[in-house]
Amino acid sequence: MDVVGVELDRIDGPDAYFTVTVAVTNTADSEIVVQALQGRLSIEGEEVARATLASGPISIPAHGVTRAELASHTGMDHLLRAIAAAMRRGATLVPPGARPTLRYAIDGSATLGGGYRLPFSRSGEIGETPK
Repeated sequence: MDVVGVELDRIDGPDAYFTVTVAVTNTADSEIVVQALQGRLSIEGEEVARATLASGPISIPAHGVTRAELASHTGMDHLLRAIAAAMRRGATLVPPGARPTLRYAIDGSATLGGGYRLPFSRSGEIGETPK
């Protein structure tokens, strides 16, 4: 599984809502059904939220890739701690025209149709330009 992106969707009062987009790869000769995806989302080393599969089970065809979204939300207090950590490392000091970035990490597990759990862990930067 690869994290395609982490985006801040909106801030609603004291809550911030994120979407984590992942690409799940199946190298097997038969279809795989993922019943659940769950993980912990950290920003700048601060655990800010739990993320869960936004929709029902996903099917990944044999030797195929399927994208899925994980939804999470957190209180602004957690997000502000992460922003303070970013400021301490100088992430907000960017040249004119550049966008600041925040480091993220997500780790958790995927639960397959038979109940088998596969762990995962990925990291990157929110705000980085997709490649």
